[in-house]
Amino acid sequence: MNPRARTVRRKVPLHRLREHPAIHWPPGIEPNPPWAGPNPRVPDPLHVVLTKVEPVQPDKHAARHLTLSGTYEGNPYRTTLTLEDPSLANNLYKSLMKCIGETIAGVGSRKVDPFLNLA
Repeated sequence: MNPRARTVRRKVPLHRLREHPAIHWPPGIEPNPPWAGPNPRVPDPLHVVLTKVEPVQPDKHAARHLTLSGTYEGNPYRTTLTLEDPSLANNLYKSLMKCIGETIAGVGSRKVDPFLNLA
């Protein structure tokens, strides 16, 4: 470590993804639809392992949002994740793509900047 090095305070505050005001966390809890899969039992959203993220373009029925796929107890499940500010969907998509293989609880613990970029 350089003895002359100083710690510089971050100018942009970070949030845990689950606490970011622009999204409805966790996926699978209102107002997002529940995780749907082959088993009628709805899985615990925090224990779903993220396997795929797809952006969905806006149309006359829905604003821009993301479709998430995951596994729970070996079964595939899907849900959608909506944002208060759909213009942030692209940044959230890029951030979530880096979280493939993590549980939703783990993804929610990741730190992001106000624009939903992973820190």
